[in-house]
Amino acid sequence: MTIVRDEIIAKLFHGNDPFARVLTRPVDIQGWNSNHPYLTDAIDKLKPDIAVEVGVWKGASVLTMANRMREIGCDGVVIACDTWLGSTEHWLQIGVPPDLYGLFASNVMAAGACDYIVPFRLDSVTASEVLTHLGIRPSVIHIDAAHDYRSVMTDLSRWWSLLTVNGMMIVDDYDSWSSVTRAVDDFRDRMRPDKFEFSGNKCRFVKS
Repeated sequence: MTIVRDEIIAKLFHGNDPFARVLTRPVDIQGWNSNHPYLTDAIDKLKPDIAVEVGVWKGASVLTMANRMREIGCDGVVIACDTWLGSTEHWLQIGVPPDLYGLFASNVMAAGACDYIVPFRLDSVTASEVLTHLGIRPSVIHIDAAHDYRSVMTDLSRWWSLLTVNGMMIVDDYDSWSSVTRAVDDFRDRMRPDKFEFSGNKCRFVKS
């Protein structure tokens, strides 16, 4: 258990561990771009005490960051923000996968990564409001939630205000969803972040 995780659990859950009553399930850690080098590189370079992922799915990329924290001995935590109820395309096309939170939590437990992860079962806007109120500011943020322009722009704007100076924001699906590309490009035009680059469907930039 990291010291930082204990502090976050105290603030968000009044000391009650959210993994305490999870029932184990068969492991299913399927994801997309989940082992992207931007994720591990951010942990290596910044050694964050707090990282946040917005849009978690089954937890593959959260585990990539958490495992890297453990490997390098970083006293940090990844706050995993999601409702685990699916995004717009799931509702409109295939229906919501049942009990996705339970699957995520079981995956984390099976990976032995509970000590580096805190699930935060809220929508992006509400989660950002709570963290702002509690003074919890991450130095790494990975945005991988909704794909429509308005939602992506909202996520970028709200979480950018929480990111620490010299912190890094990573955005998934930059060059695979045109709506994500437009939102990121419009955000960049407005905010002028440093060191923008993209590779393998993700982009990243730094807050100066």
